[in-house]
Amino acid sequence: MDAVEVYVLCTSRSKMLADEFLNRYAAQRKPIASEYPYPEFVDEPEITYSTPDEVMTRLEQDSGQSYSIYWDCIGANGPEQVMLFYTRDGHMIAGLGGPRVSFDSALSDLSEIVKGDYGYVTSGSCPPETYEEFVSLSRNSTLPSVVNGKLRVDS
Repeated sequence: MDAVEVYVLCTSRSKMLADEFLNRYAAQRKPIASEYPYPEFVDEPEITYSTPDEVMTRLEQDSGQSYSIYWDCIGANGPEQVMLFYTRDGHMIAGLGGPRVSFDSALSDLSEIVKGDYGYVTSGSCPPETYEEFVSLSRNSTLPSVVNGKLRVDS
């Protein structure tokens, strides 16, 4: 089975919502990275955090920064990986990945958990960095998607 990714645009960029998502899908998880330079992808970061929680707290306050955080899930059930993407325009995207993801049910479930009105399924590509681009991908998806809070299974 091919790896599938399910992305949903969260209702807020709050750490509390991020923690709710993480605890629901990956109660046991291991961060992919060992350090988190801030801002991401700069030659000389202003600070380097040692945990995802520290950078997530910072990103909740600094809504103009984009960032990607990945965790491997520990355990046999559910997704193999969970992801959070912070967009440069102040939003947050939650993601589930791996061949164990059943996208037809995961999309609805994830939308409910993060209170998201837009989401889509893909294979092997990161979500966009802005709200408008994300909404457009959700609306134009030929795979199951969530648009205006409603699951669409045929386009």
